[in-house]
Amino acid sequence: MVYNIKEYGGVADGKTLCTDAVQKAVDACSAQGGGIVRFEGGRYALSTVFLKSNVTVQLDAGAEILGAERYCDYAQEEKVDYPLYQDASHSYFHASLFVGIDCENIKITGAGKIDMRSVWDEENVRNMANRGAKCIALKNCKNVEISGIEICNVTDLAVYFAGCDNVDVYGLKMRVYIDGISPDNCKNVRIHDCDIETGDDGIVFKSSYTLNRLDICKDIHVWNCRIKSRCNAIKFGTETNGGFEDILIEDIQIANTRICGIAIESVDGAIIDGITIQNVSMQNVNAPIFMHLGKRMRGPEGLEIGAIRNVILENITAEGPYEPYETVAWNYESFLNNDVYQLPWRPGRIAYYLYDDEGGGEQSDWQMTSNICGLNGKPLENITLKNVRLHLEGVTNPVPEEVPEECLPYPEVNSYGKFLPAKGIYFRNVDGLTMENVTVKTNREDARKDFVFDRVTFKQ
Repeated sequence: MVYNIKEYGGVADGKTLCTDAVQKAVDACSAQGGGIVRFEGGRYALSTVFLKSNVTVQLDAGAEILGAERYCDYAQEEKVDYPLYQDASHSYFHASLFVGIDCENIKITGAGKIDMRSVWDEENVRNMANRGAKCIALKNCKNVEISGIEICNVTDLAVYFAGCDNVDVYGLKMRVYIDGISPDNCKNVRIHDCDIETGDDGIVFKSSYTLNRLDICKDIHVWNCRIKSRCNAIKFGTETNGGFEDILIEDIQIANTRICGIAIESVDGAIIDGITIQNVSMQNVNAPIFMHLGKRMRGPEGLEIGAIRNVILENITAEGPYEPYETVAWNYESFLNNDVYQLPWRPGRIAYYLYDDEGGGEQSDWQMTSNICGLNGKPLENITLKNVRLHLEGVTNPVPEEVPEECLPYPEVNSYGKFLPAKGIYFRNVDGLTMENVTVKTNREDARKDFVFDRVTFKQ
């Protein structure tokens, strides 16, 4: 059965908040055993709606949902009676447009659009760097589909789902300020045919403590997506308490990305085991690959340092031209300054310490070294690189040969330094490395070795 929100008082004038009407339609649909809550063509202003089981939210072609114009119109954050170790964005769900808690058989689909209208928490009442409302936030849901729609101008996580099972996300077009698609401790997930542009990370996997327990991301397949990111295109972390297993990512196009194309991190105790990333092309990406085991250990006392093992990177290419590009802002300050023109050699402040100045011209050294590093006494295990071709800009100035033993606390590609002794990939503390047909070329003459191996053993 179809429940048209206009029949419940919804007004398609783009001004009148339709929240009560939409919630009534959702409640009625659920009470009758399920069906479709329909937005036909028109513009609908909306704040927080709580989804219920067996309900499909359908946005027809020509339907546009406009997020409320004031952050305070959204639901307040829920009270949580257990410790919160992860960032606040991953701790709360209610301050969102569509919220699903403990739901089954839910969909948000169609050919319409959601525009959150760049509404930030300008008073910073949550002490979250002015981040506003999420677009879609789901917790402990089963049998989920999010498909077909366009999502733009979101000032917190765009599509975030934690502790969910059997999730399909496909056909999305996104242009958002913070993270794009974020599975957190989810299983049986399929993400495909999405076009993603973000100010923060593109597709980012988490394994946080937001469920008040250790859990894992497992059995995930991502394919045929295009990603443009002001930070990292594909990322595991930084919230990494539980683990990640059996994840396949393939046929991905990454372009115009400011930090890393592929970032695989475990810094809070997570076990990363069984990751395959293949058939990835990158253009105009700062550092193509970052794989990092750290010991931030943000979580309950007694956690042990995690592990990264059985990772395959195959058929990976990175190339230029390395040139300026237009992009989305990447935080509130960036938004206020209309910071939408990115120069590769002026990346700006990244992760609090990367660049503290905006100096440097086109010919200055800027491209950071890809690095794959475990810890002394806790190496990465069974890492395979096959058919990897890196065509980089190159560094002309001398680079220190000594690499610090201790990494910086926040995991980013410069954790051991902005520039490293290798021009291609710097390896440290790896047990069982396999390299087949891995090549490096630079546009400018670079005196460094292609690869540096520090406490590395190769797989026999």
